[in-house]
Amino acid sequence: MARPKSTTTSKGGIRFWHKVLAALLVVGVVPIALVSVVSIQKTRTDLTDLGVTNIQQRSTSTAAALDAYLQNRLDDIVLVSRIPDVVRYATAPDPVSKDAARSALKAAAARSAEYESVAVVDLTGKIVAASIATDEGTDVKFRQYFITPSTTGAAYISDPSYSVITNKPALFFSAPVKAADGSILAVVRSRLNLTAIWSVVEADANSVGAGAHSFLLDDYGIRLAVSETKDNRANAESLIYKPIAPIAPDVATKLAADKRFGTITPDKLVIDPLPTLKTALDGLARGASGDAAFAFGAGSDEQRGVVTRLVNKPWGYVLAVPLTTYTKAADNATFDAAVRFARTGELVRRSGLR
Repeated sequence: MARPKSTTTSKGGIRFWHKVLAALLVVGVVPIALVSVVSIQKTRTDLTDLGVTNIQQRSTSTAAALDAYLQNRLDDIVLVSRIPDVVRYATAPDPVSKDAARSALKAAAARSAEYESVAVVDLTGKIVAASIATDEGTDVKFRQYFITPSTTGAAYISDPSYSVITNKPALFFSAPVKAADGSILAVVRSRLNLTAIWSVVEADANSVGAGAHSFLLDDYGIRLAVSETKDNRANAESLIYKPIAPIAPDVATKLAADKRFGTITPDKLVIDPLPTLKTALDGLARGASGDAAFAFGAGSDEQRGVVTRLVNKPWGYVLAVPLTTYTKAADNATFDAAVRFARTGELVRRSGLR
């Protein structure tokens, strides 16, 4: 006896439930998937914007802390230039006034742990009294920290350079010692190690998310401090001094003369090019606080950062974070949606639809 024809099979061999599944896909799964993609992309954009805001707030805060540090140390040396015993010695040098000046300089150097030396430099450029006796007699007339106060009468903050005395990187602050009539008698200068500045920069490692890193640039785009020196100070000199762009030959000559890198000549510096950062930094006015966002890298290596201009020195403080640190949740949702869509497609394929 012949079996009756199935009522669930239509022309062409497509079953009724296949049609139902197809209809569900068209009116249900596909629209939901599209809405999900749009929603996830918006979430990703919102997370990125929030991340950049967080980076900006932290970058400006740290830059302000660095600016305050520089200003405080500059104020310190200006006060030293006005100490009566220092002024008296600069006015009329003799053994008695020299001993009194040395005592005052030692007291000034004891103010903070990063102070290595505080000294009086006469107008020939020679250190004549210092908190450390071995500094005395050193000729520093080629140093900008001597030239600027002795010729213009203005206080000065140097860029970090290698000390001719310790052969280690240091930061110098200086101010003129003036007579009652305003004439310049001598220059006082302080030599500080970079420990305090490095500590401020290192504190921003992972500060606004996993992978967050920071560095301080001078006005030539050369790294002065990097967060990677945290717990790794022994290798600091191999991590800093990496310019973000090539240095012009005339600038390189000037930097070499000022012993910015010790025995290393500028042509031996490792260039770590970051053109988007250079463009952002060049767009910020000098002598005024300001910040700019930038991006670099691509794909999974893409990063977002903010550079903030300092006021007391034309330096730039940079804080950057891998983009995935902020977009991970949205990226995971995108992946999950893609997996679900693929599984639905496999179900359709197995059901016999093409």
